[in-house]
Amino acid sequence: MIKRLIFEHAQTLPVPSTLDAEALLWAVYRCEKYDKHNKVPRFEKAFAEGGRYYKASEFVRELCKTWGTFASCSYSNFQILFITACELGYEGPPLALDHDSVALPYVTRYIHKRILHRGAKTVEEVADAYNSGTHLDANVPTRYIKKFRKFYDYHLKELKGCRGTIKEPTD
Repeated sequence: MIKRLIFEHAQTLPVPSTLDAEALLWAVYRCEKYDKHNKVPRFEKAFAEGGRYYKASEFVRELCKTWGTFASCSYSNFQILFITACELGYEGPPLALDHDSVALPYVTRYIHKRILHRGAKTVEEVADAYNSGTHLDANVPTRYIKKFRKFYDYHLKELKGCRGTIKEPTD
């Protein structure tokens, strides 16, 4: 199911010719997915009551007032923040975003509108922005970028028909 979802949504993600949309989505999935250490939506304290984004945004405060702590979490195997999905047009309840099929349209919108549209042109810039919000600041998550690049390269080779000839990276 995830292969089909990623393939279908990659078709809707306009990327520069230097990038592969499907490999990007696979890299996000592999870096963010639930596993034995990460099994539930991720609480993002900066968006909760008292957090810096909560204090700075009426929109965030309204969502938190309506949905409580659930509004301050990231959902699905792509870890999209409920508040971000709402900014991109999502109108459903937070927990529905925990389904990849519900979250993925907003993940692709996020990558397109908030990352690529703001000038990210390389795998490293996309990884930086997905993890830290932008590739244009001094916050550079180097370990995340390295891991993202490893998964991007693996899936790009797999998509190009090299299946079975390359070793799958570990998480």
